Amino acid sequence: MTKIYTKLFGFLEIGDDFPTIIMSVINLSPESFYQGSVYHNSKTLKKATMSMIKNGAKILDIGARSTAPWSKKISVQEEINRIIPAMENVCDIISDNIIISVDTQYREVAKKAYEISQTYKKKILINDVSCLKTDPSLIEFVCEENIPIILMASKEIPGDLLTIGEIIKELEKTITLLKDKGYDEKNIILDPGIGKWIQNKEPKYDIAIIDNLEELRELNRPILIAISRKSFIGSILEIPEPEKRLNGTLATTAIAVYNGAHIVRTHDVTPQLTEIIKMAKAIRGSKR
Repeated sequence: MTKIYTKLFGFLEIGDDFPTIIMSVINLSPESFYQGSVYHNSKTLKKATMSMIKNGAKILDIGARSTAPWSKKISVQEEINRIIPAMENVCDIISDNIIISVDTQYREVAKKAYEISQTYKKKILINDVSCLKTDPSLIEFVCEENIPIILMASKEIPGDLLTIGEIIKELEKTITLLKDKGYDEKNIILDPGIGKWIQNKEPKYDIAIIDNLEELRELNRPILIAISRKSFIGSILEIPEPEKRLNGTLATTAIAVYNGAHIVRTHDVTPQLTEIIKMAKAIRGSKR
């Protein structure tokens, strides 16, 4: 079996033979499905950021737009207005070996965030849940600057794929598109798109994707899993409140890591989470 491996910015090694990377969520969207993850001012944002890093986060995923299909929509300018001060606050306190991820589907937002990161001399990647479908001009920007990117599997709108086969097909198309434009595929990370992004995305589809995560390996890129407190966990456990879905999240995280996830995106960066991930990774390693 071919080993999956990449090194971002010359220092963050991601792959089969390296510890699972923790990506923490920095949520700036009051419209979010999980209100406990929203940071409303710079003081709480900075305090949470330092706690996340202390507990093992290597990537900080900053998002200002709720991507839940039922959420209130905001303008690109509003997204920028939320992102800029948060970017400045985070850049001001993190070390050079922490990577900032900007969760956006829009070139204009990505460009503003990139400019701030360059001012502070920090490393940045783009996390696009639309797989570069919402704003095609973002393709040109990431290619021009060769910015690392997380592609979440999508065909027409974010998360509109149900099976692992469909997911692989669409991700492969976008990878080929980027490569044809001269983009370095070593900068690509893949996200299968767990969650109820569309009405007919029932829990059984999310379970099957996690269960068959190994199949994504055929694309030979690192795999990110974003499952934290999502609705399929609530449906299975009959827990409607995201605030009460931590146990289900931790159990699902362990299984996802065991099945090959290289990066875990989470709201909860705690010693408990890091221990669970480390154990799941060790048991997976013992099979190889």
